[in-house]
Amino acid sequence: MKKILISPKTISIIYLCAVGFFSILAQVVILRELNVAFYGIELIYVLSFGIWLIGSAAGASIGKRAFVPKRNHIQFLFYLSNLFLLADFVFIRALRKSFGSVAGSYLPFFQQIIILLIALIPLSIIAGLLFQWTAKDFLDKNETLAKAYAVESVGGVAGGLCSTLSLSLRINNFSTALFCCLILTIVASLSLEKNRKINKLFTSLIFAITFLLFVFNQKIDYYMNLWNHPFLIKSIDTPYGRISISSFENQINVFIDDALAYETSSFDAEEIVHLSTLQLEKIDNVLVLGGGFEGIINELLKLPVKKIEYVEINKELIDIVKNYLPENLSNPLRNQKVEIIYDDPRKFLRNKHSYDLILIGMPEPMSAQNNRFYTKEFFQQCYNSLTQTGILTFRIRSSENIWTNQLKERNKSIFNALKTSFKDITVLPGVIFIASKSNLIKDVSLLVNRFNERKPETKLVSPQYINYIFTNDRFYEIQKIFNEPSENINTDLQPVCYAYTTSIWLSKFFPDLSYKKIPFQNSKKELLIIALIILLVFSLIIRKFSNFKRIVIVFTAGFTGMILEVILIIIYQNQNGILYRDIGLLLTSFMIGLSLGAYLVNYFVGSFKEKEKYLGIMLIISFLLLNLSVYYLMKTILQSSLIIFLILLLLDGFLTAGIFSFACFYKTENQKNLISQLYASDLIGGCTGSLIASLILIPFYGLPFSILFLAVMLFYNLILIK
Repeated sequence: MKKILISPKTISIIYLCAVGFFSILAQVVILRELNVAFYGIELIYVLSFGIWLIGSAAGASIGKRAFVPKRNHIQFLFYLSNLFLLADFVFIRALRKSFGSVAGSYLPFFQQIIILLIALIPLSIIAGLLFQWTAKDFLDKNETLAKAYAVESVGGVAGGLCSTLSLSLRINNFSTALFCCLILTIVASLSLEKNRKINKLFTSLIFAITFLLFVFNQKIDYYMNLWNHPFLIKSIDTPYGRISISSFENQINVFIDDALAYETSSFDAEEIVHLSTLQLEKIDNVLVLGGGFEGIINELLKLPVKKIEYVEINKELIDIVKNYLPENLSNPLRNQKVEIIYDDPRKFLRNKHSYDLILIGMPEPMSAQNNRFYTKEFFQQCYNSLTQTGILTFRIRSSENIWTNQLKERNKSIFNALKTSFKDITVLPGVIFIASKSNLIKDVSLLVNRFNERKPETKLVSPQYINYIFTNDRFYEIQKIFNEPSENINTDLQPVCYAYTTSIWLSKFFPDLSYKKIPFQNSKKELLIIALIILLVFSLIIRKFSNFKRIVIVFTAGFTGMILEVILIIIYQNQNGILYRDIGLLLTSFMIGLSLGAYLVNYFVGSFKEKEKYLGIMLIISFLLLNLSVYYLMKTILQSSLIIFLILLLLDGFLTAGIFSFACFYKTENQKNLISQLYASDLIGGCTGSLIASLILIPFYGLPFSILFLAVMLFYNLILIK
């Protein structure tokens, strides 16, 4: 007889951990690829995450409840996971060519949805089926479903840490995917089947192929990137997105997540710098927030400036770009008047400063992470950092002549946020915002005279151009638009600008949306009351059906847990920097909470004997108190450290998994029959919560109302148990 070095139970635990590891890591790397493929549009994250959870729920529901898989079935799924993960990379990188997309353009909306389904559904179904099968294998060793959930969550923690570590070590996304494949191949080799020689030969072949791909991953990754950037010089994955640099006929183009961020032949820097600084008599100290290498620093140095502080959050961006910039753009970064500071702009502005000019060169608010640079709270920070005659200026890409309803309201929400702090605001065609703590100069002749006195070397801006910008019909039309009444103000807790931006993106595919108004709701109290009444009626109907009631409890726990997670991450992002940097740690903390919650409830449930419902009541009341605590602390918590958010996310995960585990035991005779139902309910609840939070609750109703909505949902769960 052959000796078995690893016990069957240990292999079951390893398999469950591997499923959690794969589910998180594969999901992260594929979402990163899709994010790049669709030019960094944040809505793709929301849709992709929702599709992944639906696919996982479908996978968890496949097959008969009584079916117990053999080890070679699980082994086959691990190998299939590797194949689909690598195939996904090739498919996503090649999709623009495959679907005939013009460079820089968007594919039709429904074509994009089909692409998302092809990329995510097969892999997510495998992930859900893997949990179902490995959990059944684990329960076959006299274990519980709650403990299986806890062990799988431990693997998820490892996957989250691995995704964070890979970016910290500057490992590209393709290499991370290959590492995931290597781990799954090793785990799949832990088989107790009789045909072990065949398994070893097959596993060795797969391992050898994956290892060879890993060795040559840099070249393979480069050639796959060439499909989308024929003149590619360099491409690198950073914690803030993928940076790609191409060169064509002496023009350097910088892409962030494949969207053109900067190019060296533009006159944008010249326009924003010289048109705004004409408002200042003296320009001693200047602060530039982002985009300094685009030419802003070069244009500022043409003026009588004493010191320029340039704050850039992504050090890798500067390190890689400055090696390829022409001398007229790279030399200014080395000028003795220029100090480059690597920090988050909002964190930097918390300290006391005194600038004559703050120039914002951040990307437009196309996502929640960029929206934080166009809110009432951020503008107040800028106001506090300016001298009494200082000005703030920034540009938002916009149509020159025709503004749709969404475009108008988005720009007005930013204008209204700016108006809460600054005394005088002028918006130039382009769209360039100039805001001052005192009065702005309206006499064009004075501005022209100041330009002639300074005599900067410019190609576009001239006395004639200045006169044209301040007197053409578009200038007066813009002022008229911003003087129209509008109550929408873009704030950290009510990011209305993000909702309008999402609508603008959708209008590219559905033109009719461009002329429809977004109904921001004011009747929040009425909505809460209506939701509560509907839930109460529903609870009375299903109270007698214990099995269906259990599914609803798990669904609601997944729903509320996911929404609270999204809220906490957005709050953290608003004040503590770009999310990519710490997203791995934040998600890992949530996963640790899931693991602890499932394990500890499984451990202590025996203490309640026939009174499990009291355990459920305790968990839901604790969850309710956590939500209300976040609501109370929402304004002060924005200044808190990373550790506070890690604790809150851990508690969120703990209580979400705790309620899941409670449902596994509550009036249950056979846990094996509940695996598919409960795991699928948890995933569908999480998916629904993610979509509703990102697309409806947060952008339309704001963060405080979203927390109150969760409190109503938890109160509903409490009624179900009682």
